[in-house]
Amino acid sequence: MTSASPAPRFDIGRVISRLVGVLGRNLGTFLALSALLVGLPSAAVLLAGLSAAPESPSGLGAGIASTLVALVANAVLQGALIHGTVCDLAGKPASFGDSLGAGVRFLLPLAAIGLVSAIAIGFALLLFVVPGVLLWLAWMVAAPAEVMERRGVFGALGRSAELTRNHRGAILGLAVLYLVILAFAQGLANAFVAVFGGFSASASMLAPDRILPAVATLIVQTLTALVSSAGAASIYYELRVVKDGIGAAQLAAVFD
Repeated sequence: MTSASPAPRFDIGRVISRLVGVLGRNLGTFLALSALLVGLPSAAVLLAGLSAAPESPSGLGAGIASTLVALVANAVLQGALIHGTVCDLAGKPASFGDSLGAGVRFLLPLAAIGLVSAIAIGFALLLFVVPGVLLWLAWMVAAPAEVMERRGVFGALGRSAELTRNHRGAILGLAVLYLVILAFAQGLANAFVAVFGGFSASASMLAPDRILPAVATLIVQTLTALVSSAGAASIYYELRVVKDGIGAAQLAAVFD
């Protein structure tokens, strides 16, 4: 009698290796998408905000604009990079135009998923930290689920909770590693600003002590958006392999 082969397990090393491979093969395309969709809009908002006091009407307007820009830009970028990542894993070219088109097509549902998630997780964190973290882990792959399976906003959230069930400890480990790397990158940016940005006493909005922190923040935001979107797609792919036994070619078939 033959014994049943063991079910595949969620492998953190495989997720990281897959993500590094995808980023290495598509770094130019993904950076261009991130710069266009997050970098340039954020730069415009930052420059507008530099010339206004935070408590002034123009400063408040810049804050609201920043929130809206971030919501829209990150939604489009998520869709674009999820499309590009899955295409690459299936051995198909992840072109700039096709990825951008996918991001635009999924703008509304991904923006709605981002808004619903932010409100629900924020409320859960206010009540108690642990429920908020658990909800964040449960909905980690809602965006890829929407792009790949077209389930609608709440259907994608439910699908993400289903896929991540029994694997949230491993996903938490990946998230902690990501946050550590992010904190290190932010520390490097802060050190750069401290060394090179403190030599000007000018009141100009383009003085180094004002512009360098904005530029450093912009770079970190752009890279964070890139890695988090591609990382979510890699986690989603791993979960589909482990739970559904399908590969990238079957996933990417939805784009044909």
